[in-house]
Amino acid sequence: MTIGTYAQLQTAMDSWLVRSDISTNHPDFIALFEAVANRRLRQRTQESTTSLTPVSGVATLPTDYLAWRRVTWTGSDPIELEYVHPSYLHALWPTLPAGDPRIFTIEGSSLTVAPTDSTALTFDYFQKIPALSASATTNWLLTSHPDLYLFGSLAEAHGFVKDPDALTFWKGRRDEIFEELERLDKKTRGPAAIRVMGATP
Repeated sequence: MTIGTYAQLQTAMDSWLVRSDISTNHPDFIALFEAVANRRLRQRTQESTTSLTPVSGVATLPTDYLAWRRVTWTGSDPIELEYVHPSYLHALWPTLPAGDPRIFTIEGSSLTVAPTDSTALTFDYFQKIPALSASATTNWLLTSHPDLYLFGSLAEAHGFVKDPDALTFWKGRRDEIFEELERLDKKTRGPAAIRVMGATP
């Protein structure tokens, strides 16, 4: 059975569940699995880069933002900014130091740099997994790992019908694939390296 689209995934779920009385709930099961996957996966395929332009030091995050990887100020001497907790940045107000930005924080859908500046930022981040729907029938995760989508959605379905044994089984199959993907991702990245930006002594 080919599982490459949203409709094919739901058909497979009916087949593997050996029941069709909860078919109308399949979109919920799939969405719940996607929520789990977004909390768990940080794959190379999810890496993206965009440009953010702050207004008075505040920029709006991309709508598909999941987690930040790197924030670089693109002024005359590019600087990789350091993340700080929002409470630290709030404690600096209203006596922020002058000069080029050195730190940033994220609250809600906003990224704030300090000292305040409006120079463009290069924003490296992880994207959310594109949600499947009737109009968005496939994505990279379903194409590459249909078994993960199926097993994860089956786990949610068995949780819905309160079948603890089946829930445990399919969660185990789902988590095995999560772990495989994490191991493969680490292998392809190679050893970590330290990158130095800006002027050095």
